[in-house]
Amino acid sequence: MEHHQGDESTFASKEIKGMYDGPILKLLVKLSLPIFAGMVFQLLYNITDTIWISRIDLADPSYVGGTGIIFPIMFFAMAIGHGILIGVSSLVARSIGARNREVLSRTAESGLIIAIVVTVLVVVSCYIFAERIIRALGAVGDYYTHALEYFLYIIPAAALMFISNVFFGIIQGEGLMDKMMKAMIIGTLTNMVLDPVFIFLLGMKVKGAAVATDIAQVVVLIYVVSIFLRKKALVQIDWKVKNVDFSIVRQIVAIGLPQTAGQIMMSVSFLVFNRIVISIDPHALTAFSLCGRFDMVVITPIFAIASALITMVGQNYGRGNYDRVKNIWWAGMLSASAVVTFVAAIMVIFAPAIYPFFSDVDSVIRYAVLQTRIIEFSFLFATIGILARSTFQAMGYPMPAFFIPVLRLVAIAIPVVYLYVYVLNLGIYGVWFGVITANCVSAGVSLFWISRALNRLSSDGLRSNNRVVETGANE
Repeated sequence: MEHHQGDESTFASKEIKGMYDGPILKLLVKLSLPIFAGMVFQLLYNITDTIWISRIDLADPSYVGGTGIIFPIMFFAMAIGHGILIGVSSLVARSIGARNREVLSRTAESGLIIAIVVTVLVVVSCYIFAERIIRALGAVGDYYTHALEYFLYIIPAAALMFISNVFFGIIQGEGLMDKMMKAMIIGTLTNMVLDPVFIFLLGMKVKGAAVATDIAQVVVLIYVVSIFLRKKALVQIDWKVKNVDFSIVRQIVAIGLPQTAGQIMMSVSFLVFNRIVISIDPHALTAFSLCGRFDMVVITPIFAIASALITMVGQNYGRGNYDRVKNIWWAGMLSASAVVTFVAAIMVIFAPAIYPFFSDVDSVIRYAVLQTRIIEFSFLFATIGILARSTFQAMGYPMPAFFIPVLRLVAIAIPVVYLYVYVLNLGIYGVWFGVITANCVSAGVSLFWISRALNRLSSDGLRSNNRVVETGANE
């Protein structure tokens, strides 16, 4: 009894104020703002990184285009890392809500085993097949040269990211968003300072940009590990192999794998889009890469709110507060929609003033401005899918994380883009209109799916996912 009361008091002392009652919007803002701030710093890095790379030779678009062309592979690595983060985060959030100390005490080591195995497989494969991978992305000439150089030197950053994301998953599940923000800012500032040093001062060009990222990832990993060494989190790590619990490994994989698979399908779709766009005009591909980086200005608030939903929905679902889960979803949806509409309007208005900083090639600027003005507001529809996936994941219901992006990109976007470009001969406009069509259709499906699921929260069908946490390692 004393042990049980001790656990109760520990959970109560670490509990986020207002998590299980009180104003939802206030808590949503409190949790999402630090993540947003951290992401803004990362976005600033992406922009400054692009500026530094473009300044290697403003008249040569192959530097920006070459580094941008490997985005599908980087996205592949981020998909795996994000799957680990989401799997750990969902389990931690629901376990905190259910006050399951047994699961929490074994989560870190179980997650690290997954990260280590993934790291070995990915790193070895990337180095062995590097040249084939870059050719498959459609890179030729100078685009191929710069893409391969960047890729070979950026691989260690992926390995470090896999490990770090285990700790990030615990931190997010607990709702320690201020610490996530600090980690993101530390990594970003390190990268921003080192970029010009390695690119220009040491003369490493695109290889220098990659090395700067590698070092920044090391700094981030040191910081997040220090959080647990200083016992600043509810989840404590004993750093013992015996704490690895394969039932917990299965739970993390069950949530994270569909997320990763869905994002990998997105990566494959970007590969297809790259090949289509470069067949239209190589300058259109450079613009496509530029816009992809600046689209993050619009998408970042969505991801920040989605991160907050993982914590809020997960902990309330674990506690059995199902009505509050529904209210959290709608608060997140309405908030994200308002913010995205505002930011998209800003991007559309200022696009002609933004892109000349990154290229002196008139056709690249023209493509980028047109793409921004045509596509940007369609991210309002993408908001629905992103937040629906996070809500499902938080409840331990992972398959929508796979099916929603597959529906949007593989089932709709790719066939429609092919139709528009090669049958209707719309050129680059066919790519843009295809993306918009996919965003709109998948938004309708996602809204129907999540609304139906939330209305069924009282049924055994969805509640059964909660029993995994309630029993967990106690079985």
